[in-house]
Amino acid sequence: MEKLSNALQVLEFKARHLLNIPQKFVAPVIWRPSLLTSSHKPSHDFREKLSDEQNCKVDRITEELSLFSRLSSRFPTKLKDSDWKTLIEVKTRKARFEQMMFIYRKEKLEAADLQKKKKIREIKRAEAIEISRNPSFILPKINSISENWIRLRKVIEGFRLQNRPTLAVDCQFLSRLSPRGRGLTALQLQYLISENRSYPDPFRLYFVNYDKDDKKVQELEGNKIQVLKNENTFCPMVSKDGLEIFKERVIIYLSPDASEELESVDDDKIYVIGGIVDRVPEHGIPKHASLEAAQSAGVLVRKLPIDRYVDFKSGSKFLTLLAVSEILRQVNLHGDWKRALEVAIPKRNTRGVEEKNPNGRAALKRIHEFNAEILKRVERKLGKDCY
Repeated sequence: MEKLSNALQVLEFKARHLLNIPQKFVAPVIWRPSLLTSSHKPSHDFREKLSDEQNCKVDRITEELSLFSRLSSRFPTKLKDSDWKTLIEVKTRKARFEQMMFIYRKEKLEAADLQKKKKIREIKRAEAIEISRNPSFILPKINSISENWIRLRKVIEGFRLQNRPTLAVDCQFLSRLSPRGRGLTALQLQYLISENRSYPDPFRLYFVNYDKDDKKVQELEGNKIQVLKNENTFCPMVSKDGLEIFKERVIIYLSPDASEELESVDDDKIYVIGGIVDRVPEHGIPKHASLEAAQSAGVLVRKLPIDRYVDFKSGSKFLTLLAVSEILRQVNLHGDWKRALEVAIPKRNTRGVEEKNPNGRAALKRIHEFNAEILKRVERKLGKDCY
């Protein structure tokens, strides 16, 4: 049956191509030999620590992964025990398939990064050889330690200035996010720390409701935001407590669900953003989580004046942590909301459907249909996702 199915899929794909009929999928969905190997299986030590129910789930997920690998070549070459921990925690087959795609893309990016670093090393080696062959008595001497110290000192001085706004990220949602959502949020927190550190006029950055005793948060610190453990690096102030640490200060919680708009970004106020990403559905997070958090804390709540200054035509109005922080920083510096929003909001969100590349949209649709067909095939083999 599989051979017949493959033949029909390839025949239909070729016929559509010859007759110039739009393709349903980005490629034929055909059965191949499984790519699953021993490098994908969890370690013996890992399985010993699991309950009987979790071990049964590992066996069922292994069947899923085998079928995924037979239907798509976009499959990682190995899985770590940490990946298995995430796969067990993920609640739906669709989410597990997306997690495998995420691991595959991450693996490819890491491989490309290694190649890039290898080329840089080769260039530096070649330059060193060239210098040794043509020595010069006047060579530039760079004291990297003192340069780094000067840069760090400037940032610390900026942090200590009293005329800078305070930006606080509310981290109470971290442990309630899905594994993928948690990872994406941690990545944004890492970028936020790095970006803020690089500015001559940084925010006084805080992570509040940050529970270091939570195991999920500890995993993030170990894998994503290791910088928080480095005492020699300029990092945010981290507190397990909530917004009550900012005594007798005006606190404004930013939420897209607020009824009133933020008018200005002042040096003496505290601006709070929720540590949530919107790229994946979050079943454990309320729809109006940031608004509810602000109301629970009893603080002012405002939304960015996006509708007033930006003609939003497509996509989500939920912005990344980096985008929000950059908008606040720009408005604090020059006060021009329109200019700040135009810089931070992607151009694709200000273009209507008719203005976007139809070929790109069609290609994206074919990819989505291809992935949906894989999930349908797996369901036919294993039945509905019931665990």
